[in-house]
Amino acid sequence: MATAAVLGASGYLGGELLRLLSYHPEIDVVAAVSQSQSGKRLGDLSPHLSRFEDLVLTADAGAVSADVAFLAQPAGEAMRVAPGLLERGIRVIDLGADYRIRDAAEYERVYGRAHTDPENLAKAVYGLPELFRSEIAGARLVANPGCYPTATLLALAPLVKRSVLTGPVVVDAKSGTSGAGAAPTSTSHHPEAAGTVWPYGLPVHRHVPEMEGILQRMGPAPPLVFVPHLVPLVRGILCSIYPTARGEFDAATWAGYLSEEYAGSPFVRVGDVPRLPWASGTNRCYLSVGAVGTAPVLFSVLDNLGKGGAAQAIQNANILFGWDERTGLGHSGFGI
Repeated sequence: MATAAVLGASGYLGGELLRLLSYHPEIDVVAAVSQSQSGKRLGDLSPHLSRFEDLVLTADAGAVSADVAFLAQPAGEAMRVAPGLLERGIRVIDLGADYRIRDAAEYERVYGRAHTDPENLAKAVYGLPELFRSEIAGARLVANPGCYPTATLLALAPLVKRSVLTGPVVVDAKSGTSGAGAAPTSTSHHPEAAGTVWPYGLPVHRHVPEMEGILQRMGPAPPLVFVPHLVPLVRGILCSIYPTARGEFDAATWAGYLSEEYAGSPFVRVGDVPRLPWASGTNRCYLSVGAVGTAPVLFSVLDNLGKGGAAQAIQNANILFGWDERTGLGHSGFGI
């Protein structure tokens, strides 16, 4: 049994972490940190989290004592608290962006702030298990990928490895509003988001350097034209990806590349064009390869709070502690 702390416990990702951890047979949550809800019982704030209802939220991350800390906080917070946690021997899984880009100067360019923890930035392991499983196993600090990068990278990495792509690759991504976080904004607030589809993050979304950097580690990587859209759903991501083939394209061959790559990965399924409810509430990513005429098209579906966030963080924790990756993550999707 391992103990865990959840920092950012009152947000959507923190809440999803706690929900999923309530099913985990090997992890006991002993601390929940929230700056905005300090002093409240978790059961009063989130009545559905019955396993942890008597846990009292605290604002003091410095008092946390646990085997692993999940950081579900806004960008900039993790690099402030992670050094102290690591110094006390606590393993850290950061669900934010602070440790995903290896280069501190590139991080500053993308996020508009200096990175204050370059020492640990250099040691952080990118937490996409299907691509970096062996590195994660020995890590002290894991940078959990973003939801868009997870969906995009799982679709493209096997093809980049096999040098079958040329550029550019167009990624048309659509996400539910929970990806914007718990605090309502002028675009994610329900009256603004319910009756429309909104493209955002132009001209270059901040996840693009993250994705291109990882793909470049796989092989000769084409540039990405990435356009995310906010759609009137609560959770889920669908990426329609339009790559250009280097040479002759055959959908069955490409599907075979993906199936071969993920043969030992229990949470990636390759098959028919996927539907969002298959993935809702799960740690699964569903991939499909098809064609529009003679041009390739890939589809990638996952739950932005699940495989795109909290569930993947738990998958990473399972690897850190040497448990089966599926531990506590065997939930079926909603289906409708």
